[in-house]
Amino acid sequence: MSRPNIILTGFMGSGKTTVGNLLAGQLDYDFVDTDHLIEQRAGMTVQELFRTKGEAVFREMEAVVARELGAKEGMVVSTGGRLMLDPGNAKALGDTGRVFCLVTTPEEIFKRVSTDVGDKRPLLATANPMDRIIGLMQEREAAYGQFSQLVTTAKSADEVTQNLLGIFQANPDLRLPITAKEIRYEYFVGGGLLPFVGKLAGIRGPLTIITDSNVGPMYAKSCGAVDCVITIPTGEECKTLATVQSVSEQLVEQGIDRDGTIIALGGPVVASIAGFVAATYMRGIDLVHCPTSLLAMADTSIGGKVGINLPQGKNLIGVFKMPKAVIADITTLQSLPPQEFAAGMAEIVKHALIGDPSLLDKIEQGDWRRKAGELQTHLAELQDIVAQAIRVKIGIVQEDPFDRDRRAILNLGHTFAHAIETVSGHSLRHGEAVAIGLVAAINLSVRLGHCPAALQQRIETVLTHLGLPIRVPQTVDPEVLYRVMLRDKKKKAGILRFVLLRNIGEVFLADGVPQKAIGETIRELRA
Repeated sequence: MSRPNIILTGFMGSGKTTVGNLLAGQLDYDFVDTDHLIEQRAGMTVQELFRTKGEAVFREMEAVVARELGAKEGMVVSTGGRLMLDPGNAKALGDTGRVFCLVTTPEEIFKRVSTDVGDKRPLLATANPMDRIIGLMQEREAAYGQFSQLVTTAKSADEVTQNLLGIFQANPDLRLPITAKEIRYEYFVGGGLLPFVGKLAGIRGPLTIITDSNVGPMYAKSCGAVDCVITIPTGEECKTLATVQSVSEQLVEQGIDRDGTIIALGGPVVASIAGFVAATYMRGIDLVHCPTSLLAMADTSIGGKVGINLPQGKNLIGVFKMPKAVIADITTLQSLPPQEFAAGMAEIVKHALIGDPSLLDKIEQGDWRRKAGELQTHLAELQDIVAQAIRVKIGIVQEDPFDRDRRAILNLGHTFAHAIETVSGHSLRHGEAVAIGLVAAINLSVRLGHCPAALQQRIETVLTHLGLPIRVPQTVDPEVLYRVMLRDKKKKAGILRFVLLRNIGEVFLADGVPQKAIGETIRELRA
């Protein structure tokens, strides 16, 4: 459909009718409240229908309305609190429309509907409406969880409407194919995609989500029906073989076999653990990446490289595991802390330096440090720069899918960054270390006479405006840092190789860089 319906579901009092009216006006759509439509057809209120004809008759009328509206387009539909919990209704409306569940607290619900108890809200006609609200919300929690969630607590109807507009205006059908010899999968970027993971990826077997303790509670239920959820701790320090073993043992306990599919739901650490497990468990099972951080969307979920850390260095144990699909629901980025968002932008800056000067221009002009705090109104714009960054990496991965030559340029700044992460005890986020590493790579390029000094100042300004560090922590010993760099897995014949720049979009691999120049760069860039 050219103008797919927007379906609002959720508990009574969550704001569906008010928000639906506002949203329809913004999009020039028609607005329908299913309860009001049923009242018009029956010639009586919902309460009278319940009292005189019974709930079964009302539910049948809901089913008729759902089928009728599902055959139309260009509508915002506010549904009764239970309508979308019926699988037939959910299919009738969800197959041709985009469904969003408005969520708020029981206290907020009671505040909004207390004056309607016994009149417009027959389900709350009890001695203790608050207890009834809590009980019903608990009963429906899992069913509501199959839809994209939007929290309305402490938000005005106008704010919720703007959130939905940002989601809806992000293109839900942006598909970026990744193809190389014997490799083909698609990268989906859009708003509100998590409930459609199984459909988009073409999954048929049992589904297991691997996520972390931050992301899981927020988004695991949005992925629809899954057979198992395995939660790992947060942080780079859990990216170890011990975690891989723990996850694999849980898969055995759950009876997951080679017909299963792993969904990696989270950031780069989750992507690495889930990818490594998917590559090795029973000699390999299917994998779908659902990145929820900007860093994972723009970088780690593309190309099939997964790595596990050792105490001596980062990603020293790794394999290639190509996913069946990557599904990036950019609405999840709204929950990122500003520092995590900035860390992801470092990889987007890296991609711009490698292959897209126009992307760097957009970053400079975008004031993304400010927009990070109001992403709901900038999702379409964010989707655009994420897709542009992804295209840079896809182009390189397709040329060299197994990292035998050209793909190494994607490590711009990473020889420094990985060592900085290790020496700092992972006190820096990966993206923060990458930002420092980018400055170091440019400084080394300038020092060796490959690129103009003005480029370093420009990139330092860009990174600073994004809220990223540009200097090596003062606590880092240059000699120790260099020794850790010597363990870098990208060495060739025992010699460090660096990705250097001649200009934006002109990068190359350099072997045999003088140790003196490397040391001078490290010392110059200490904070």
